[in-house]
Amino acid sequence: MSIAGKLDHKDYRVYCVLGDGEIEEGQVWEAAMAAAHYKLDNLCAVIDNNNLQIDGEIGKVMSPYPIDEKFKSFGFHVITINGNDFDEIENAFCEARNCKDRPTAIIAKTIKGKGVSYMENEVGWHGKAPNEEQYMQAIKELEGMSNG
Repeated sequence: MSIAGKLDHKDYRVYCVLGDGEIEEGQVWEAAMAAAHYKLDNLCAVIDNNNLQIDGEIGKVMSPYPIDEKFKSFGFHVITINGNDFDEIENAFCEARNCKDRPTAIIAKTIKGKGVSYMENEVGWHGKAPNEEQYMQAIKELEGMSNG
């Protein structure tokens, strides 16, 4: 999509979200290499870096660290943020929009299940939905965060 936008002289931007476990796959790095080669400054990859993947902690499964240095070595502009902070997220997207001649990777350090007591940093919630009682508790806890 990013290459098509460049070839068609369009001014849209393409955003993709990648998990820190997902970037252990080779096709991610092939795409990163192509993005930098074609100077796709209309591309912004957001990496959800919560240190967990379906099989457990990423460091114990297959560590992708150092994530920032890997993306830099592929020619990306790299921004590392607290991915649970809305101001930092907004500022990172503004910075990415202003970066020219190379793609941007925003490494968002997050807490899986942030704000829900029984979900925070629990790998078991990967791809699993809460039941009705858990859902109501989660909504109550998240509403409490926004009112506090």
